Amino acid sequence: MARARDAWEQLCAAFEKQDVESLLNLYGEDALFLEPHNPPHEGNKLIQAYLNSWLGARENVTVTTKRMVESADGASLAVEWAISYTAGGRRWTDLPRSSWFEVDGDGIQYHRDYY
Repeated sequence: MARARDAWEQLCAAFEKQDVESLLNLYGEDALFLEPHNPPHEGNKLIQAYLNSWLGARENVTVTTKRMVESADGASLAVEWAISYTAGGRRWTDLPRSSWFEVDGDGIQYHRDYY
């Protein structure tokens, strides 16, 4: 995976399809995933396990990309986006997010979410 934009598009598709298996291949073996109010998730297997649990509590996930800024070499990406899903019998709509990514030949190496 050479381009951060491609990784973002694959991540969105995996979320919407709730395709947890593909998440393992999106992240590098030594990847780091950071988000507010949680400890760091380190390594593709732990990231996959966390996202499996997170997605398992949600249905009908949709991701809307609002803005994107990509580095000239395609290795870094900043994304403003929104997520909608159903959980606990309620529809959560257009929850704002911002993410930063760095990728290399092994996939996503750094992923930081803000909300």
